[in-house]
Amino acid sequence: MDREHGRRGAGTFISLSTCCFRMAEQIDEYLRRLEEARELRRRSADWGHIESRPEPLRTALKLLVETGDLWYSSKLSGVPLDELNEERKKARIPLVVV
Repeated sequence: MDREHGRRGAGTFISLSTCCFRMAEQIDEYLRRLEEARELRRRSADWGHIESRPEPLRTALKLLVETGDLWYSSKLSGVPLDELNEERKKARIPLVVV
């Protein structure tokens, strides 16, 4: 069997182009869900509270809204994880699982 054209398994043949197309669809769906989660965080966040916080906490909260990643936002900004999570709650930033 030619590896460039596909693979055979359990009596079926799947072409690489079909497989790549499916992967592209799954990636598109994942990216769409990530954007929906980001929009939800943006809409839900208390921006007045976020803007009133001192640096680097303000930047950490904004990064959290954009990425949804509490650990990454904490490490990048230098704000302790537990402090950032408490501020997240006060700023009404939801944790969204995608």
